[in-house]
Amino acid sequence: MTAGDVASRVRRSGAGAVVAVAALQVVAVAATVALWFFHTVFAGGACDTRCDRAMADAAGMLFVAVIGASVVITGAAAVLAWRSGRDLAWVPLVSTALVVAGYLAAVALFDSAMR
Repeated sequence: MTAGDVASRVRRSGAGAVVAVAALQVVAVAATVALWFFHTVFAGGACDTRCDRAMADAAGMLFVAVIGASVVITGAAAVLAWRSGRDLAWVPLVSTALVVAGYLAAVALFDSAMR
């Protein structure tokens, strides 16, 4: 076994840790998307003539943008961990928190648009 093999294995383990913790992020995204879907679908009847549909659409775009940003952040952390061998398993946890915070912000925006 050469030193290059050990260094390569260490680099892969850093990326593997990021990918393993990213499974939590996948669960959070799936759960919040399901919650978002049911929240918005069943709110359609509550919208009267005063509701702001543009703001409701903006809430949906905010939620999708937050999910996209969290996936990009986790992907970048996996690449950086692969190349440097650093343990960046905390990054998907922060991205998961970003998804939950984005969901809560989008729901608040959507609810204010429905009033």
